Amino acid sequence: MRRLVLLTLILLPFAVFAQKKTGSIKGILYDSINDYALQSASVTVYKQADSSIVEFQLSNTQGEFEIKNIPVKTALYCMISYTGYRPLIRNFQLDTLTMLTNFGKLFLTHQGKDELDEVVIKAVQPLRMNGDTLEINPDAFKLDSNAVVEDMLLRVPGLTVWGDGTITMNGRKLEKVYVDGKPFFGGAAQTATQNLPKNAIEKIQLYQEKDVSKLTNTEEKTDSLYSMNIKLKADKKKGLFGKVGAGYGTDNRYTGDAVAQAYDKKNQLGVAAGINNINKEEGTGENAFMENTFKSNFRFFYGGRGNANDGITRRTYGNLKWQHSFSESENSQFYNRFTSDYGYLNTYKNYLSNSTSVQTVDNYKLSNISNNKSNNDNTSNTVKFLYENRKKFGNYVNISANYVNQYSTSSSEGQTNVFRNDTTAVSRNSSSSYSTSNSNNFYMFGWMRSNDYEMRDDPRKNYSINFGGGYNESQTNRGTINTLESLADSIYTNTIDRKYNNYNKSYNANIGLNYDGLRPLLFGIYNFFNINMSLMNNINFSRNEQDATAFDLDTLTHQYVVNQHLTNTNTLTNFSYNPALNFNKSINKSVWGKYYYWLNFGMDLRYQFLNQSNESSILNRNIDRSFNAFVPSLNANFSYQKENAMRINSYVWANMSAQPPSIDQLYPIIDDAERYNMIAGNPFLKAPKTKNVNYNFEINRARLNSKSNYGARLGFNFNDVSRAIGDSLVYLSDSTGRSIRYLINVGHQRTLGGNLNLNFSTNINKMNTISFNYTASLNNNNRPGYINNKMSTSDNTSLSNNFNVLYNWIDKFNISIGEIVSTNRNRQSNSKQPVSMIRNYTTTSNINYFITKSLTFNTSVNYQTNKAANREAVTATIWNANAIYRFMQQKAELRLSAFDLLRQNKNIVNSLANNAAITTVTNGLQQYYMITFSYYPRKFGGGGNRRSGGSPGMIMMRR
Repeated sequence: MRRLVLLTLILLPFAVFAQKKTGSIKGILYDSINDYALQSASVTVYKQADSSIVEFQLSNTQGEFEIKNIPVKTALYCMISYTGYRPLIRNFQLDTLTMLTNFGKLFLTHQGKDELDEVVIKAVQPLRMNGDTLEINPDAFKLDSNAVVEDMLLRVPGLTVWGDGTITMNGRKLEKVYVDGKPFFGGAAQTATQNLPKNAIEKIQLYQEKDVSKLTNTEEKTDSLYSMNIKLKADKKKGLFGKVGAGYGTDNRYTGDAVAQAYDKKNQLGVAAGINNINKEEGTGENAFMENTFKSNFRFFYGGRGNANDGITRRTYGNLKWQHSFSESENSQFYNRFTSDYGYLNTYKNYLSNSTSVQTVDNYKLSNISNNKSNNDNTSNTVKFLYENRKKFGNYVNISANYVNQYSTSSSEGQTNVFRNDTTAVSRNSSSSYSTSNSNNFYMFGWMRSNDYEMRDDPRKNYSINFGGGYNESQTNRGTINTLESLADSIYTNTIDRKYNNYNKSYNANIGLNYDGLRPLLFGIYNFFNINMSLMNNINFSRNEQDATAFDLDTLTHQYVVNQHLTNTNTLTNFSYNPALNFNKSINKSVWGKYYYWLNFGMDLRYQFLNQSNESSILNRNIDRSFNAFVPSLNANFSYQKENAMRINSYVWANMSAQPPSIDQLYPIIDDAERYNMIAGNPFLKAPKTKNVNYNFEINRARLNSKSNYGARLGFNFNDVSRAIGDSLVYLSDSTGRSIRYLINVGHQRTLGGNLNLNFSTNINKMNTISFNYTASLNNNNRPGYINNKMSTSDNTSLSNNFNVLYNWIDKFNISIGEIVSTNRNRQSNSKQPVSMIRNYTTTSNINYFITKSLTFNTSVNYQTNKAANREAVTATIWNANAIYRFMQQKAELRLSAFDLLRQNKNIVNSLANNAAITTVTNGLQQYYMITFSYYPRKFGGGGNRRSGGSPGMIMMRR
């Protein structure tokens, strides 16, 4: 933590340097006739010399405004505008003695329908309210010709762009970002805000919309989303942009990528391809486009994500995305569109690992030291389709289909040595294996709702249907050679040379029908205390067919013969029916200009029926059984908003569930090739019952014109499993360290989890911002079991703290500093061994220095301290640096990258599980230098004629 405090002090000189002597103005706005306050009027301060914008804001619910950071000794004028009223202008000038100008009570008069103003001044409004939509006018922001949407958003009061790309407005996260009412190449905010040029934007709209994805999900809060729509100018409805780049470095490191994206009023087409061997992870889905934006330098480290991952991976990818809208509608809530994706991905991974596992057993400990190396080659082809249709007064339809073909090969070899109390060698195990697999998976899902939400012509006709179905087929061939040598008994040595051929085929189908018009159907015009009633039904069918064959090498004939114990066929058929009756009641109240609250209670009375049949060539696995349980759920949602103050959302959800033990838990097929951890079943296992409670609380500042914003989120989860399936661990008496896990029903398994997120951001002045973020998570697992027939409860607690500070001097400099402290603790009851404890400390810093508009320097430092249980601490400092030069109107980029300058990159992972503490060290990228050239083609326009009469936020009036 001392390192973090020291680094945080670096920010203070910049904050002090950023302060300048400024004043402020304030006033209160009223209607001239009715004498009531005017909320959300646009108040803008301009310089008289050139009408350039100085500051701006909207009036609050009481009509008040107070604008700070006003320069002194400068001739200024303040323009106040409100829809349907005549604009009002006041000239003023602050001096060093008069740092505040109070305009007092200002009255705006209604504008006549036939009034014509003589045009003398053209004033652009940066912000204005259009109904319940906040509109941002890009023309009010004078930026470089290469500026993108994000450069403008950084200058909007109340709007914060965080270090991970998340955008919040007055402390509330923007969940959806659209372009002309449509998702833009997958919907990631960065794809739009870091690619689209600011001069192609007519306006940006911020508004609330219903989250239709949660209308049938009573497990989560039903709340509105805060969304952003980027509306393009009429002559910018067509565009073409992308990137092509290649780089080569020392140690034969290379990277190459090409992205092309084109759009018009109805279509979006994107193509991406690339190859690299520096562990960069982009290339799948929307990441193929999100990671290659025109201006990604503010958000992410230039070397790409994943450089410090374990192993060394070569990745080759290709991605094709097409979205077609059957109408030119720009309303994000009502649409008719089709989206398709194709993705190709090949990864080849070289992986080396050294793992140490320490297990506590009665009054001694066993240490397993393993060394492994493997090569994995995986190729996948993915095809996705999505059709969405939502009408204002009609049905809502959503149909999706996914197909995935995957082929993989792998080979590995390793050795494990077991010691008792660190000194006595017990056994040695060596193994090698190879495998090939090929699979095909198809799944389709659909959802249809009869009427648009809360716009029901006849509530009795309100219903929704969801359906799904899928098919999966896989073929796996695997071979293994496993030799176990007992060092405690010089005679005991055993080798298994085995081959496996497995073929699996499965089908599944489900259909659900929810009828929401039950109350008016049963009670007619009577409102039944305003309690809504829904009848829900869900039917599921699945069938899984497995054909497994195993062969062992006969050492006498040197031929592979069938292993009768492992060779089997198995068919599992499930049929389930889940009916439920839902009760739902909402209470809301509002006082205009003061507060609004909404409270909703829901209850599902659900019953679960399951019929299961298992047919197998192994006799004791042939079973038929029926299972039923009452599994109700409850939920409560609360939303409160105090005007011009804060917004609170909270919900709690509790449910019960039950799941019978699987056939592999009742009658498992034991493979003796699994030397150290064999699992034995239990045909007398009973079905566990689970009780689960989730609680979430969120508060955000919702104050207009505030230079500072804050937000807090708290989450809590409690899970209790009665008659849980646990372990009775028995170590074999052959002194090899091998064990058998017998499955049994134990009393209770409990899990308690919590998370906290705090964020605060403030504008020091117009060009300087600073933000703080703190995230904490706590998880505790209590799992009872037995070790050598003695009760031994494993209590595992993990705690993580993450603190981050980001200072941004717009277009000049930004720095982020963070500290991560994570602790993992395991206590085993009835054990004489000490409590296992793991602590990890990570200090991170990232600096971007924009030396000129064309030259940028980036450096990042990651200092890690890893303190494992009963071991010396391991430290590493990973230092990376980049220099980036842009030319040809910033369309071309030359980058010099250096990774792991100090040659200290290490991949160390510590974990705790039941009675074992595990430390794993893997290989990874070492120091390399790389030079990369990239070119960004960009063309926007040619899709129509630009609207005449100026921008929508422009006022033309006589001064």
